[in-house]
Amino acid sequence: MILDNLKQFSIYNFGPAWEKAFEFLRELDISIEPGRCVIDGEKVFAQVSEYHTKLQDEGRFEAHRKYVDIQFLLSGREILGWADLPSLETEIIYDPERDVEFLKPLPVTPSLSRLVPGMFMAFFPEDGHMPGLAVGNKPEAVKKVVVKIAVSALVS
Repeated sequence: MILDNLKQFSIYNFGPAWEKAFEFLRELDISIEPGRCVIDGEKVFAQVSEYHTKLQDEGRFEAHRKYVDIQFLLSGREILGWADLPSLETEIIYDPERDVEFLKPLPVTPSLSRLVPGMFMAFFPEDGHMPGLAVGNKPEAVKKVVVKIAVSALVS
C-alpha cells in the first residue's frame, strides 16, 4: 500500500503503465463525468464515481489479483482501511470476471488513512482495503477516481 501526494508519484518507479495512470490523474478536471475512462486498453483504465461515504461498520474489505487500485479523490474526504491479505478471511470468494474478493471485517482495522484531494492511495494484490468510509462518522458526498493498472503491466 502506498499513501502519498500526487506530486510524488514518480518516486515509485513501476514503469510506463504507472506513468500513464498518473499522467491521467494529473490532467484530470473535476468536471469529468462519472463512468469508465480508457487510458491504455485493459492495461490501464479508470472508473469515476460519485457517492456518499459510509460508516465504518458498513464497510467491507476487498482485494484484487489482476489489478492495482490507485484511489484518488476529486472532492470530499474519505477514510480507507487497510489490512495485509493473509490476516483476512474470505467472505465472498474471488470473482475473476470482476477481479474482486470480499473479506470479513476485523475487530480492529490495522490502518485507517484519510484521503483528501491531491493525495492518492495505491493498493496491490497483497493489500486488503476498505474504501468509502466516512471521516468522523459523518457521511459526505465524494467524487472519486479509481485507476486500475494490470499487475502484469507493472515493472518491478
